[in-house]
Amino acid sequence: MAFRLDQAIVKGEIDNTERGRVRGLIWLLGRKEPLKLDLEGDAWRDVAGAKILFVNPEPRRQKRQGELRQIQQGIVGDITASRKVKHITASDEEWQRCMEDDKPIPFEWRNSLYIEWFSEENGRVIIETTDFETQITEFTWQMDEAEEQAQQFANLNAMRNWLATIIKRPEKTEEDDDDEAPFSEDAWEESLKLSDRVSEAHMEAMDKYGDDDDDDTKVAFVMGWDHMLGMMADAQENQNRSSPAEELEDFDDDDSDEEGEEWKDAEDDLTDDDDDDDNDFDDGLDEDPFRERERHPLLKRSRDLVLRVLRDLRDDDRDDSADADEADDSPLGRFIGNTLNIGGKLAGALGSRRFAQGEEAGYTLAILKRCLNWANEALAGLNSLMEDSRWEDRHPLFSEFKRELHAIRDGITDLRQEIRRANPGV
Repeated sequence: MAFRLDQAIVKGEIDNTERGRVRGLIWLLGRKEPLKLDLEGDAWRDVAGAKILFVNPEPRRQKRQGELRQIQQGIVGDITASRKVKHITASDEEWQRCMEDDKPIPFEWRNSLYIEWFSEENGRVIIETTDFETQITEFTWQMDEAEEQAQQFANLNAMRNWLATIIKRPEKTEEDDDDEAPFSEDAWEESLKLSDRVSEAHMEAMDKYGDDDDDDTKVAFVMGWDHMLGMMADAQENQNRSSPAEELEDFDDDDSDEEGEEWKDAEDDLTDDDDDDDNDFDDGLDEDPFRERERHPLLKRSRDLVLRVLRDLRDDDRDDSADADEADDSPLGRFIGNTLNIGGKLAGALGSRRFAQGEEAGYTLAILKRCLNWANEALAGLNSLMEDSRWEDRHPLFSEFKRELHAIRDGITDLRQEIRRANPGV
Protein backbone atom coordinates (compact mmCIF):
# COMPACT_ATOMS: atom_id res chain seq x y z
CA MET A 1 0.00 0.00 0.00
CA ALA A 2 1.14 3.55 -0.69
CA PHE A 3 2.03 5.93 2.13
CA ARG A 4 -0.36 8.88 2.36
CA LEU A 5 1.09 11.76 4.32
CA ASP A 6 -1.12 14.83 4.10
CA GLN A 7 -2.48 14.76 7.67
CA ALA A 8 0.85 14.36 9.49
CA ILE A 9 2.64 17.15 7.60
CA VAL A 10 3.39 20.38 9.43
CA LYS A 11 5.12 22.18 6.56
CA GLY A 12 7.42 21.50 3.66
CA GLU A 13 9.10 22.59 0.46
CA ILE A 14 9.65 20.87 -2.88
CA ASP A 15 12.51 22.28 -4.99
CA ASN A 16 12.66 21.60 -8.75
CA THR A 17 14.80 24.60 -9.67
CA GLU A 18 17.44 22.22 -11.09
CA ARG A 19 16.43 20.32 -14.23
CA GLY A 20 16.12 16.59 -13.70
CA ARG A 21 16.30 16.78 -9.90
CA VAL A 22 13.68 17.28 -7.19
CA ARG A 23 14.80 17.94 -3.65
CA GLY A 24 12.64 18.62 -0.64
CA LEU A 25 12.20 18.94 3.10
CA ILE A 26 9.01 17.81 4.84
CA TRP A 27 8.38 18.22 8.56
CA LEU A 28 6.05 15.71 10.21
CA LEU A 29 4.22 16.12 13.50
CA GLY A 30 6.21 14.57 16.34
CA ARG A 31 9.48 14.19 14.40
CA LYS A 32 12.38 16.52 15.06
CA GLU A 33 14.18 16.00 11.77
CA PRO A 34 12.42 16.57 8.43
CA LEU A 35 12.18 14.04 5.65
CA LYS A 36 14.83 14.78 3.05
CA LEU A 37 13.91 14.10 -0.59
CA ASP A 38 16.49 13.55 -3.34
CA LEU A 39 14.67 12.37 -6.46
CA GLU A 40 15.40 11.96 -10.17
CA GLY A 41 13.01 13.63 -12.59
CA ASP A 42 10.90 16.77 -12.84
CA ALA A 43 7.51 18.04 -11.75
CA TRP A 44 4.67 18.87 -14.12
CA ARG A 45 4.92 22.07 -16.16
CA ASP A 46 2.82 24.17 -13.74
CA VAL A 47 5.51 23.93 -11.03
CA ALA A 48 8.62 22.62 -12.84
CA GLY A 49 11.49 25.08 -12.41
CA ALA A 50 10.14 26.49 -9.14
CA LYS A 51 9.79 25.73 -5.45
CA ILE A 52 6.51 24.74 -3.79
CA LEU A 53 6.19 25.96 -0.20
CA PHE A 54 3.28 24.57 1.83
CA VAL A 55 1.89 24.66 5.36
CA ASN A 56 -0.76 22.40 6.90
CA PRO A 57 -3.01 24.55 9.13
CA GLU A 58 -4.25 21.53 11.12
CA PRO A 59 -1.61 18.79 11.33
CA ARG A 60 -2.34 15.55 13.19
CA ARG A 61 -0.59 12.26 13.66
CA GLN A 62 -0.95 9.36 11.27
CA LYS A 63 -0.42 5.78 12.29
CA ARG A 64 2.26 4.79 9.76
CA GLN A 65 4.29 8.01 9.73
CA GLY A 66 6.99 6.47 11.93
CA GLU A 67 7.78 3.88 9.25
CA LEU A 68 9.09 6.51 6.82
CA ARG A 69 12.87 6.73 6.50
CA GLN A 70 14.33 10.20 6.96
CA ILE A 71 16.26 10.07 3.68
CA GLN A 72 13.97 9.49 0.70
CA GLN A 73 15.87 8.66 -2.48
CA GLY A 74 14.30 7.45 -5.72
CA ILE A 75 12.37 8.86 -8.65
CA VAL A 76 9.57 11.37 -8.94
CA GLY A 77 5.95 10.52 -9.62
CA ASP A 78 3.38 13.16 -10.52
CA ILE A 79 4.10 16.50 -8.86
CA THR A 80 1.64 19.30 -9.59
CA ALA A 81 -0.48 21.97 -7.96
CA SER A 82 -3.27 21.72 -10.54
CA ARG A 83 -4.54 18.14 -10.33
CA LYS A 84 -8.34 18.11 -10.29
CA VAL A 85 -10.00 16.23 -7.43
CA LYS A 86 -13.57 15.86 -6.22
CA HIS A 87 -14.18 17.82 -3.02
CA ILE A 88 -17.35 16.83 -1.14
CA THR A 89 -19.32 19.93 -0.19
CA ALA A 90 -21.93 18.17 1.97
CA SER A 91 -21.71 17.98 5.75
CA ASP A 92 -21.29 14.58 7.43
CA GLU A 93 -25.04 14.46 8.12
CA GLU A 94 -25.94 15.39 4.53
CA TRP A 95 -23.43 12.89 3.18
CA GLN A 96 -24.97 10.12 5.31
CA ARG A 97 -28.49 10.99 4.15
CA CYS A 98 -27.40 10.88 0.51
CA MET A 99 -25.91 7.45 1.05
CA GLU A 100 -29.06 6.15 2.75
CA ASP A 101 -31.36 7.63 0.06
CA ASP A 102 -29.09 6.44 -2.77
CA LYS A 103 -28.66 10.01 -4.01
CA PRO A 104 -25.51 11.57 -5.51
CA ILE A 105 -23.25 13.25 -2.96
CA PRO A 106 -22.71 16.97 -3.71
CA PHE A 107 -19.14 17.81 -4.73
CA GLU A 108 -17.09 20.33 -6.64
CA TRP A 109 -13.85 20.04 -8.58
CA ARG A 110 -10.83 21.68 -6.96
CA ASN A 111 -7.15 22.00 -7.72
CA SER A 112 -5.11 19.89 -5.33
CA LEU A 113 -1.50 19.83 -4.32
CA TYR A 114 -0.28 16.43 -5.48
CA ILE A 115 3.25 15.27 -4.64
CA GLU A 116 4.22 11.69 -5.41
CA TRP A 117 7.50 9.84 -5.41
CA PHE A 118 8.79 6.27 -5.51
CA SER A 119 11.49 5.76 -2.92
CA GLU A 120 13.96 2.93 -2.54
CA GLU A 121 13.13 2.79 1.16
CA ASN A 122 9.34 3.02 1.37
CA GLY A 123 7.91 2.55 -2.12
CA ARG A 124 5.19 4.94 -3.29
CA VAL A 125 4.57 8.00 -1.13
CA ILE A 126 1.75 10.49 -1.81
CA ILE A 127 0.74 13.91 -0.54
CA GLU A 128 -2.67 14.94 -1.88
CA THR A 129 -4.69 17.77 -0.38
CA THR A 130 -6.79 20.83 -1.10
CA ASP A 131 -6.34 22.23 2.42
CA PHE A 132 -2.71 23.34 2.54
CA GLU A 133 -1.60 26.96 2.31
CA THR A 134 0.58 26.84 -0.81
CA GLN A 135 3.05 29.22 -2.42
CA ILE A 136 4.92 28.77 -5.71
CA THR A 137 8.14 30.78 -6.16
CA GLU A 138 9.51 32.33 -9.35
CA PHE A 139 10.57 29.95 -12.11
CA THR A 140 14.27 29.44 -12.87
CA TRP A 141 13.54 27.46 -16.04
CA GLN A 142 10.49 26.62 -18.16
CA MET A 143 9.29 23.17 -19.22
CA ASP A 144 7.65 22.88 -22.65
CA GLU A 145 4.68 20.66 -23.52
CA ALA A 146 6.78 17.88 -25.09
CA GLU A 147 8.98 17.68 -22.00
CA GLU A 148 5.92 17.46 -19.77
CA GLN A 149 4.46 14.61 -21.86
CA ALA A 150 7.77 12.76 -21.65
CA GLN A 151 7.89 13.21 -17.87
CA GLN A 152 4.28 12.07 -17.44
CA PHE A 153 5.01 8.94 -19.50
CA ALA A 154 8.03 8.27 -17.28
CA ASN A 155 5.73 8.63 -14.27
CA LEU A 156 3.34 6.07 -15.77
CA ASN A 157 6.25 3.65 -16.13
CA ALA A 158 7.29 4.29 -12.53
CA MET A 159 3.76 3.45 -11.38
CA ARG A 160 3.75 0.34 -13.59
CA ASN A 161 7.06 -0.86 -12.14
CA TRP A 162 5.87 -0.26 -8.57
CA LEU A 163 2.61 -2.15 -9.11
CA ALA A 164 4.62 -5.03 -10.60
CA THR A 165 6.41 -5.35 -7.25
CA ILE A 166 3.00 -5.68 -5.57
CA ILE A 167 1.56 -8.18 -8.05
CA LYS A 168 4.69 -10.40 -8.24
CA ARG A 169 3.46 -12.39 -11.21
CA PRO A 170 4.91 -15.92 -11.14
CA GLU A 171 6.95 -17.20 -14.05
CA LYS A 172 5.08 -19.63 -16.29
CA THR A 173 6.11 -23.29 -16.18
CA GLU A 174 5.25 -26.30 -18.32
CA GLU A 175 2.84 -27.47 -15.61
CA ASP A 176 0.81 -24.29 -16.11
CA ASP A 177 -0.07 -25.50 -19.63
CA ASP A 178 -1.31 -28.88 -18.39
CA ASP A 179 -5.09 -28.46 -18.43
CA GLU A 180 -5.61 -31.87 -16.82
CA ALA A 181 -3.37 -31.22 -13.82
CA PRO A 182 -5.48 -31.34 -10.62
CA PHE A 183 -5.94 -28.01 -8.89
CA SER A 184 -5.08 -28.74 -5.28
CA GLU A 185 -5.74 -26.64 -2.21
CA ASP A 186 -2.14 -25.36 -2.32
CA ALA A 187 -2.45 -24.42 -5.99
CA TRP A 188 -5.72 -22.60 -5.32
CA GLU A 189 -4.13 -20.83 -2.36
CA GLU A 190 -1.33 -19.51 -4.58
CA SER A 191 -3.90 -18.44 -7.16
CA LEU A 192 -5.95 -16.63 -4.51
CA LYS A 193 -2.85 -14.87 -3.18
CA LEU A 194 -2.06 -13.65 -6.68
CA SER A 195 -5.67 -12.52 -7.07
CA ASP A 196 -5.38 -10.56 -3.81
CA ARG A 197 -2.22 -8.85 -5.00
CA VAL A 198 -3.77 -8.00 -8.36
CA SER A 199 -6.84 -6.58 -6.60
CA GLU A 200 -4.67 -4.45 -4.31
CA ALA A 201 -2.70 -3.15 -7.29
CA HIS A 202 -5.88 -2.44 -9.23
CA MET A 203 -7.31 -0.46 -6.30
CA GLU A 204 -4.14 1.64 -6.22
CA ALA A 205 -4.39 2.24 -9.97
CA MET A 206 -8.09 3.16 -9.82
CA ASP A 207 -7.48 5.44 -6.84
CA LYS A 208 -4.97 7.41 -8.88
CA TYR A 209 -6.45 7.34 -12.38
CA GLY A 210 -10.16 6.69 -11.77
CA ASP A 211 -11.21 10.29 -12.47
CA ASP A 212 -9.01 10.77 -15.54
CA ASP A 213 -10.59 11.03 -18.99
CA ASP A 214 -8.44 8.16 -20.29
CA ASP A 215 -8.54 6.15 -17.06
CA ASP A 216 -9.08 2.77 -18.77
CA THR A 217 -5.96 3.15 -20.88
CA LYS A 218 -3.79 4.34 -17.99
CA VAL A 219 -5.04 1.63 -15.63
CA ALA A 220 -4.44 -1.08 -18.23
CA PHE A 221 -0.91 0.22 -18.87
CA VAL A 222 0.21 0.47 -15.24
CA MET A 223 -1.35 -2.93 -14.45
CA GLY A 224 0.69 -4.53 -17.23
CA TRP A 225 -2.42 -5.57 -19.17
CA ASP A 226 -0.81 -4.93 -22.55
CA HIS A 227 -3.25 -7.26 -24.33
CA MET A 228 -6.07 -4.95 -23.23
CA LEU A 229 -4.29 -1.93 -24.68
CA GLY A 230 -4.29 -3.65 -28.06
CA MET A 231 -7.96 -4.57 -27.74
CA MET A 232 -8.90 -1.00 -26.79
CA ALA A 233 -6.92 0.38 -29.72
CA ASP A 234 -8.67 -2.02 -32.11
CA ALA A 235 -12.07 -1.12 -30.68
CA GLN A 236 -11.35 2.58 -31.09
CA GLU A 237 -10.19 2.05 -34.65
CA ASN A 238 -13.34 0.06 -35.51
CA GLN A 239 -15.52 2.70 -33.88
CA ASN A 240 -13.93 5.44 -35.96
CA ARG A 241 -14.23 3.36 -39.12
CA SER A 242 -17.90 2.30 -38.91
CA SER A 243 -21.04 4.37 -38.58
CA PRO A 244 -24.10 3.36 -36.52
CA ALA A 245 -26.02 2.65 -39.76
CA GLU A 246 -23.30 0.27 -40.95
CA GLU A 247 -23.32 -1.52 -37.61
CA LEU A 248 -27.09 -2.06 -37.90
CA GLU A 249 -26.64 -3.55 -41.37
CA ASP A 250 -24.09 -6.03 -40.01
CA PHE A 251 -26.37 -7.09 -37.17
CA ASP A 252 -27.42 -10.77 -37.50
CA ASP A 253 -31.03 -11.26 -36.47
CA ASP A 254 -30.70 -15.05 -36.44
CA ASP A 255 -27.88 -14.98 -33.91
CA SER A 256 -29.85 -12.53 -31.81
CA ASP A 257 -32.81 -14.86 -31.68
CA GLU A 258 -30.62 -17.75 -30.59
CA GLU A 259 -29.00 -15.72 -27.85
CA GLY A 260 -32.38 -14.53 -26.68
CA GLU A 261 -33.51 -18.12 -26.15
CA GLU A 262 -30.46 -19.16 -24.12
CA TRP A 263 -32.07 -18.20 -20.83
CA LYS A 264 -34.86 -20.69 -21.53
CA ASP A 265 -32.35 -23.49 -22.08
CA ALA A 266 -30.61 -22.55 -18.85
CA GLU A 267 -33.92 -22.55 -17.01
CA ASP A 268 -34.71 -26.00 -18.42
CA ASP A 269 -31.34 -27.27 -17.21
CA LEU A 270 -32.04 -25.97 -13.72
CA THR A 271 -35.50 -27.53 -13.76
CA ASP A 272 -34.05 -30.87 -14.86
CA ASP A 273 -31.48 -30.70 -12.08
CA ASP A 274 -34.17 -29.95 -9.54
CA ASP A 275 -36.22 -32.88 -10.79
CA ASP A 276 -33.20 -35.12 -10.45
CA ASP A 277 -32.69 -33.93 -6.88
CA ASP A 278 -36.30 -34.81 -6.06
CA ASN A 279 -35.58 -38.40 -7.13
CA ASP A 280 -32.27 -38.79 -5.31
CA PHE A 281 -33.78 -41.53 -3.08
CA ASP A 282 -33.75 -44.00 -5.98
CA ASP A 283 -30.97 -42.85 -8.32
CA GLY A 284 -28.09 -44.37 -6.38
CA LEU A 285 -26.47 -40.99 -5.62
CA ASP A 286 -27.74 -40.50 -2.10
CA GLU A 287 -24.49 -41.97 -0.75
CA ASP A 288 -22.73 -38.70 -1.61
CA PRO A 289 -22.79 -36.72 1.68
CA PHE A 290 -22.63 -33.42 -0.23
CA ARG A 291 -25.32 -34.12 -2.82
CA GLU A 292 -28.21 -32.84 -0.73
CA ARG A 293 -26.36 -29.95 0.82
CA GLU A 294 -27.35 -27.18 -1.57
CA ARG A 295 -27.36 -24.73 1.32
CA HIS A 296 -24.80 -25.62 3.92
CA PRO A 297 -25.78 -24.62 7.47
CA LEU A 298 -22.62 -22.51 7.69
CA LEU A 299 -24.12 -20.19 5.09
CA LYS A 300 -27.12 -19.33 7.23
CA ARG A 301 -25.08 -19.09 10.42
CA SER A 302 -22.51 -16.71 8.92
CA ARG A 303 -25.20 -14.68 7.15
CA ASP A 304 -27.19 -14.27 10.37
CA LEU A 305 -24.06 -13.13 12.20
CA VAL A 306 -23.23 -10.57 9.52
CA LEU A 307 -26.76 -9.17 9.55
CA ARG A 308 -26.74 -8.88 13.31
CA VAL A 309 -23.33 -7.21 13.41
CA LEU A 310 -24.44 -4.65 10.82
CA ARG A 311 -27.71 -4.04 12.64
CA ASP A 312 -26.27 -3.69 16.15
CA LEU A 313 -23.00 -1.86 15.41
CA ARG A 314 -23.48 0.21 12.25
CA ASP A 315 -24.48 3.39 14.12
CA ASP A 316 -22.01 3.06 17.00
CA ASP A 317 -19.48 5.89 16.57
CA ARG A 318 -17.48 5.62 19.80
CA ASP A 319 -14.43 4.35 17.87
CA ASP A 320 -12.53 7.63 17.56
CA SER A 321 -9.80 6.54 15.15
CA ALA A 322 -8.16 9.42 13.30
CA ASP A 323 -8.95 8.33 9.74
CA ALA A 324 -10.49 5.57 7.66
CA ASP A 325 -7.29 3.52 7.43
CA GLU A 326 -6.82 3.58 11.19
CA ALA A 327 -10.50 2.78 11.74
CA ASP A 328 -10.11 -0.35 9.61
CA ASP A 329 -7.15 -1.39 11.78
CA SER A 330 -8.93 -0.73 15.08
CA PRO A 331 -10.29 -3.67 17.13
CA LEU A 332 -13.83 -2.85 15.99
CA GLY A 333 -12.72 -2.51 12.38
CA ARG A 334 -10.85 -5.83 12.49
CA PHE A 335 -13.85 -7.61 14.00
CA ILE A 336 -16.40 -6.23 11.54
CA GLY A 337 -14.16 -6.45 8.47
CA ASN A 338 -13.08 -10.04 9.06
CA THR A 339 -16.62 -11.13 9.93
CA LEU A 340 -17.87 -9.64 6.65
CA ASN A 341 -15.07 -11.43 4.80
CA ILE A 342 -16.19 -14.76 6.24
CA GLY A 343 -19.83 -14.23 5.28
CA GLY A 344 -19.03 -13.11 1.76
CA LYS A 345 -16.49 -15.82 0.96
CA LEU A 346 -18.57 -18.66 2.43
CA ALA A 347 -21.52 -17.52 0.31
CA GLY A 348 -19.35 -17.68 -2.81
CA ALA A 349 -17.56 -20.96 -1.99
CA LEU A 350 -20.52 -22.97 -0.69
CA GLY A 351 -23.12 -21.62 -3.08
CA SER A 352 -22.38 -24.29 -5.69
CA ARG A 353 -23.86 -27.75 -5.18
CA ARG A 354 -20.52 -29.23 -6.28
CA PHE A 355 -18.38 -27.22 -3.87
CA ALA A 356 -16.82 -30.42 -2.46
CA GLN A 357 -16.20 -32.27 -5.73
CA GLY A 358 -13.30 -32.33 -8.18
CA GLU A 359 -11.45 -29.09 -8.78
CA GLU A 360 -13.98 -27.17 -6.71
CA ALA A 361 -12.93 -29.14 -3.65
CA GLY A 362 -9.45 -27.63 -3.74
CA TYR A 363 -10.88 -24.14 -4.19
CA THR A 364 -13.32 -24.63 -1.31
CA LEU A 365 -10.56 -25.88 0.99
CA ALA A 366 -8.43 -22.83 0.18
CA ILE A 367 -11.35 -20.46 0.88
CA LEU A 368 -12.21 -22.24 4.13
CA LYS A 369 -8.59 -21.93 5.24
CA ARG A 370 -8.81 -18.18 4.69
CA CYS A 371 -12.08 -18.05 6.61
CA LEU A 372 -10.34 -19.71 9.56
CA ASN A 373 -7.70 -16.98 9.52
CA TRP A 374 -10.38 -14.29 9.33
CA ALA A 375 -12.26 -15.90 12.22
CA ASN A 376 -9.10 -15.77 14.34
CA GLU A 377 -8.55 -12.12 13.42
CA ALA A 378 -12.19 -11.28 14.21
CA LEU A 379 -11.91 -13.02 17.58
CA ALA A 380 -8.71 -11.11 18.35
CA GLY A 381 -10.56 -7.86 17.63
CA LEU A 382 -13.42 -8.92 19.90
CA ASN A 383 -11.03 -9.81 22.72
CA SER A 384 -9.47 -6.34 22.50
CA LEU A 385 -12.92 -4.72 22.57
CA MET A 386 -13.87 -6.72 25.66
CA GLU A 387 -10.74 -5.42 27.43
CA ASP A 388 -11.70 -1.80 26.61
CA SER A 389 -13.74 -0.05 29.31
CA ARG A 390 -15.32 2.24 26.69
CA TRP A 391 -17.23 -0.79 25.38
CA GLU A 392 -18.27 -2.18 28.76
CA ASP A 393 -21.99 -1.83 28.00
CA ARG A 394 -21.48 -3.93 24.86
CA HIS A 395 -19.56 -6.78 26.49
CA PRO A 396 -22.63 -9.08 26.74
CA LEU A 397 -23.28 -8.54 23.00
CA PHE A 398 -19.62 -9.17 22.18
CA SER A 399 -19.77 -12.42 24.19
CA GLU A 400 -22.63 -13.60 21.98
CA PHE A 401 -20.69 -12.67 18.85
CA LYS A 402 -17.70 -14.55 20.23
CA ARG A 403 -19.74 -17.73 20.75
CA GLU A 404 -21.07 -17.51 17.21
CA LEU A 405 -17.60 -17.01 15.75
CA HIS A 406 -16.30 -20.02 17.68
CA ALA A 407 -19.21 -22.11 16.35
CA ILE A 408 -18.56 -20.94 12.77
CA ARG A 409 -14.85 -21.65 13.13
CA ASP A 410 -15.56 -25.16 14.43
CA GLY A 411 -18.00 -25.72 11.57
CA ILE A 412 -15.37 -24.64 9.04
CA THR A 413 -12.81 -27.03 10.58
CA ASP A 414 -15.29 -29.93 10.44
CA LEU A 415 -16.21 -29.16 6.84
CA ARG A 416 -12.57 -29.09 5.79
CA GLN A 417 -12.12 -32.56 7.29
CA GLU A 418 -15.22 -33.86 5.46
CA ILE A 419 -14.01 -32.51 2.13
CA ARG A 420 -10.55 -33.99 2.60
CA ARG A 421 -12.00 -37.41 3.40
CA ALA A 422 -14.17 -37.27 0.27
CA ASN A 423 -11.30 -36.04 -1.95
CA PRO A 424 -8.04 -37.79 -1.04
CA GLY A 425 -4.95 -36.03 -2.33
CA VAL A 426 -6.59 -32.64 -2.97
